[in-house]
Amino acid sequence: MKLTVNATKQYDIVSYPSFNNLAEEMGKKVRGKNVLIVSDSNVAPLYLDTVRNALKGYSVDTYVFSAGEASKTCETYLKIVEYLAEKGFVRQDCVLALGGGVVGDVAGFVAATYMRGVSFVQCPTSFLAMIDSSVGGKTAVDLPQGKNLLGAFYQPDLVYICPATLRTLPEREVRCGMGEAVKYTFLSKTVTPELLAGGMTEELIFKCLKIKSDIVEKDEFDKGARAFLNLGHTLGHAVEKMSGFSLSHGECVAKGIDKIIVMSAKKFSLSEEKVKEMEELLSLAGIDTSLPYDIKEVVKETVHDKKRESGGVNFVLLQDIGKPVGVLLTKEEAEALL
Repeated sequence: MKLTVNATKQYDIVSYPSFNNLAEEMGKKVRGKNVLIVSDSNVAPLYLDTVRNALKGYSVDTYVFSAGEASKTCETYLKIVEYLAEKGFVRQDCVLALGGGVVGDVAGFVAATYMRGVSFVQCPTSFLAMIDSSVGGKTAVDLPQGKNLLGAFYQPDLVYICPATLRTLPEREVRCGMGEAVKYTFLSKTVTPELLAGGMTEELIFKCLKIKSDIVEKDEFDKGARAFLNLGHTLGHAVEKMSGFSLSHGECVAKGIDKIIVMSAKKFSLSEEKVKEMEELLSLAGIDTSLPYDIKEVVKETVHDKKRESGGVNFVLLQDIGKPVGVLLTKEEAEALL
């Protein structure tokens, strides 16, 4: 399957049953012949050699860091940038992200900033990265104060999806991806409950990507409609940070959406039937949506969210399924809706 994203940099999202076509697809976009594969300690043992062997005609270096959000730091970023410099990489060369969302975020920020930008290829291996984070150009690392506070918009040159990598996903990573996938059922009726219930299919992946790419094309730099993709993320990021990242991103997004349903019901006087419909839709993710923290503490933590403004924090609420709306709320207003 193939989907073209028409952002400031046009690029293709392609899907193949193996990595055998990777070099051919990269050759259409990447001018240089030096590639740094960035991966983590979970993914590298599974796929690093396969991808390296697939890159015939390229000189390949690798950089592997410890898996997990705890590695998404300035320290990791600087080590990779310095490694590129030591190896003599130039602007025409390529950084390839092989892994999930953390790997993509870090490698993307490296690609965006080393020599003011080098070629960047995403090879997402997690369900969440395939349906969401590998597309759209958001790259970042975390700061002690919060998630994704240091970053850049930098579109990839290619997104290469190999759905076969989903076979090795642990159950928790499957749930993590479903937490992000269920978001799309609230944003657009093209991702149906039946499609979501079918699991990690190629059809579901590309339906989600089509929704995201359409939004990115209209609002690449997050000034308007793209904010809808943050449904559940404002509260979700707060919970994720409070847990010390022991809870996965997708799990926290689902927990955030659960509270957004509560807030939306009060804000827009939704009927009991509509609330029940939304709750049943969310349950398809198969995630425990209960909060392990006091809701007031969670709202307080949103002050560090990158979507904050001087008058409060932006929340994405739901007037209906398929009808998201952005609302700026003070801490007190958010607490009152919860």
